[in-house]
Amino acid sequence: LVLPIISFLFTFICRVKANYHASFVHTSPSLSREIRSMRKRVVDIDKSRKMAADKDESSASTFEWVKEGNLTKRTVQLTKPLGIVLEEIDAFDSTAGVIILEIDPKGNAAAAFRRGDADICLYDKILAVNNRDVEFSTFENVMDQIITSEENDVSLTLGRAPDTITVRWPNGVGVAAKPGDHFCDLAGLAKCKIPYGCTNGGCGTCEQSIVTDKGDQRYVRPCVSRVPKGLKFIDVNP
Repeated sequence: LVLPIISFLFTFICRVKANYHASFVHTSPSLSREIRSMRKRVVDIDKSRKMAADKDESSASTFEWVKEGNLTKRTVQLTKPLGIVLEEIDAFDSTAGVIILEIDPKGNAAAAFRRGDADICLYDKILAVNNRDVEFSTFENVMDQIITSEENDVSLTLGRAPDTITVRWPNGVGVAAKPGDHFCDLAGLAKCKIPYGCTNGGCGTCEQSIVTDKGDQRYVRPCVSRVPKGLKFIDVNP
């Protein structure tokens, strides 16, 4: 009778001790911290991957425009002072609207364009300022909306003719071009100085490197070269 009781007690004590150690392992503060740290690392990795994906998607869509009616539209964020010169399309027509006449190569608009943060070109039409419709507003009204904005960053919704190609020049000025436009004419609009020699494509003095939205690189001679078709964006480099 004594031996079975001793055997039972011994087995019971071993099970209690084993459960105690198992419980201690699972609730150990050091292990819990390690588990929490591992979970945090996993979450951080997921966040990093998502941020990288969002950045790639944002970068890829920088020069994507949405077509609405007879215009393509896009909203950009610019910091004051904007570094652009505006002009009313037709001073005799109060419903004509306002366009970007000049872009200061040293201004914030050109800097944002060079960074790839904003697609803004000469002759883009101002459709809205901070989500307020100014598509058919006067020059004075558009300027009032920009100047009286309480925020340092101004949201501009721009309109552009469809099927145009954004050409970004080294000075940070962009021109919306049509296939077949001469590069030399676009450089003149952007006030980008290019050295010319023979002006017939023979000497190569004006040769520039271009990179397209398709990732290919080629060389052009602006004095004779034209904008190719089938592209959305061309980056010109000396």
